[in-house]
Amino acid sequence: MKRRCRDDCVTTICIEGKADEPFGRTVAEELRKARQRRETSFPERLDWLTCSLLGMSAFKDDAHLVLSDGISGLSYQLLAAIAGTLLEAGIQEATAAVFVVHEFRTKATSDTKLQANADALNSFLRLFQSVNGGLDDDVQLQLGEMIGPISIIERPVSGAVKMPCQIPLFIGKIRTDRLV
Repeated sequence: MKRRCRDDCVTTICIEGKADEPFGRTVAEELRKARQRRETSFPERLDWLTCSLLGMSAFKDDAHLVLSDGISGLSYQLLAAIAGTLLEAGIQEATAAVFVVHEFRTKATSDTKLQANADALNSFLRLFQSVNGGLDDDVQLQLGEMIGPISIIERPVSGAVKMPCQIPLFIGKIRTDRLV
């Protein structure tokens, strides 16, 4: 969604809708699945993502065979969603980017799984903020809250596309309860 405000600023808003399913597979699981295909550029894309967003290689080796310990357990979906939000904001020439997790809670969802998702999101955000100059190393994003702005540190990363670093990023979480 592209939103224009009075002062001619543009905000790009991306929303990740969730019930109690996890934030996709881990980076290690995605890599394992990608390697089952004959031809894949997933290892290179993954390395571009982690270098651009986190300032660290996804791999311990130049051949992209051994994942770095700090990367393997991360949710690939969160990496891709944050990158997608910033890239879309760049395309839209936005002055701000917002990524929101919209959680749906019903009688059919599990509060334990919702908490596991909250823990995964907070763990990701702690790493993400710490490597991008954030001051709060104990991020606990609560429902109805937003953190930011987070400015991605510009890093020399090779690739056809450059991660927009000049766009302030805000990350939030909301919940819709449908327990009736």
